[in-house]
Amino acid sequence: MEEIGGAGMVKAAAKSAQHKEHLGSRSIGVRLSEVVGAGLRLEASAYALEARRAVAELHACPHQMKPLLGSLGFCQRAHNGTRFPRIYVGEAKGVPFLSSSDIIGLRPERGNFISRKHTPKLELLVIEPWMVLVSRSGTIGNVALAGPRMAGWALSEDAIRIIAPDAETAGYITAFLRSHWGRDQLRGLTYGSVIQHIEAHHLTSVEVPDLPALRRTEIGRAFVGAVLKRDEANDKLDEAGVRFCQALGLPPLPVQQGGPIVSAVRASEWSGRLEASYHNPNARWLERHLRAIGLPVLPLHSERLTTAVRAVTKFRKRVYVPHGGIPLLSSKQLFQIDPIEQKGLARGAHESDMEEIALATNMVAITCSGTVGRVQIIPEYMNGWAANQHALRITAVDSETAGYLYAWLSTPYGQALLSRYSYGSVIVEIDRFMAGEIPVPVLPADERKHIGRLVLAANRLRDEAWRMEQTALAALRKEISGDAASVRPKVAGRT
Repeated sequence: MEEIGGAGMVKAAAKSAQHKEHLGSRSIGVRLSEVVGAGLRLEASAYALEARRAVAELHACPHQMKPLLGSLGFCQRAHNGTRFPRIYVGEAKGVPFLSSSDIIGLRPERGNFISRKHTPKLELLVIEPWMVLVSRSGTIGNVALAGPRMAGWALSEDAIRIIAPDAETAGYITAFLRSHWGRDQLRGLTYGSVIQHIEAHHLTSVEVPDLPALRRTEIGRAFVGAVLKRDEANDKLDEAGVRFCQALGLPPLPVQQGGPIVSAVRASEWSGRLEASYHNPNARWLERHLRAIGLPVLPLHSERLTTAVRAVTKFRKRVYVPHGGIPLLSSKQLFQIDPIEQKGLARGAHESDMEEIALATNMVAITCSGTVGRVQIIPEYMNGWAANQHALRITAVDSETAGYLYAWLSTPYGQALLSRYSYGSVIVEIDRFMAGEIPVPVLPADERKHIGRLVLAANRLRDEAWRMEQTALAALRKEISGDAASVRPKVAGRT
């Protein structure tokens, strides 16, 4: 904030979120009445240019505006849970716990469990079906619609829970907040210098177009249908993992208690690796059991399984464009439904890079730097997108084998074998040669096909969910721009 003028105007410095590296700081005029209406907030972020532009565009559309939250709004209640001591326990005594970054995961994992007994006000943390979830701390504006699969899980206080009167309204609100008009308004609510935040009560100032009830319902149902498809997809992926483990007949991995683990390693078992992580007792236990079950075990780079295990080696200089470029995903964004701050590569400048960096349908990606070993199978809508150098690309001999490999590598057994190959002290890594050595048990052909087809069916559902949402978002944009006749959103059960 620079100054308050005598004519009741305030000069506020603002930076463009999309063009800040090009445009730098700018000044805009803010009326003193706006400062009072904003609760006397004097930080520039409260009057961000993008948020003001979004509101101006909304007011120019043919529909009336309505508050997101409040007695006259679309929703009457919102909260961000409560602060609590995080006491992690086993699955039997705990509730699955998600962080605010997990809410937009394609396959949210139940990795940690917080104590039912020792978590105060647990009911405020538990997710209910069709809550609209908005990240409110650090990364602002990740938006998700909670489906039945998430119901009963706990969520950190770093996400706002918006309680809508019905599922269709929740779907419509999710669609709007995922549009640039919604996200720009959310970013305009932030406060804080180092770590930015928004609060639930700030949502009373978010304006949402009050579309005709039929159009709101169509858009909302499309988002609800997309959530149900992703839930079904994740159920199929779970089924594939369970079936794989049952087919192997392996007992669960031993649970390692806290404290140091000491084990003896023969010189003949060193394999040229002297770091303790490679000789993890779980991995060694698993290798012994795989040999004992009598199934063929092949390395991942075997010609019977894959045609390529590739790393990105030459992709260094990058040219970004604000609109219309090739979507470039980070290793984290590979696992997200609709990542914000996604970058676009200039097409002309990166034609020669695409052979190395492009993603393809049913390619298996493995994160290879920082967080090592997360596995993704690429859905069709990401075909032709790009990902950075922090993910290895696995091309299987055919689609069913790709599904089979994904199922194996995402099981606890596959994860244990992946993590053992990591190296490094501060930032851990795994290279393509190490990944190629990961053992893969070869089940009978019928079982391999069944598991692979389950994964492929899940991947098709993910693609259908994405396209339903994109059609609904296109319909929303047409409604706001005043030209809605040519776009109709797809809803569950209708094309």
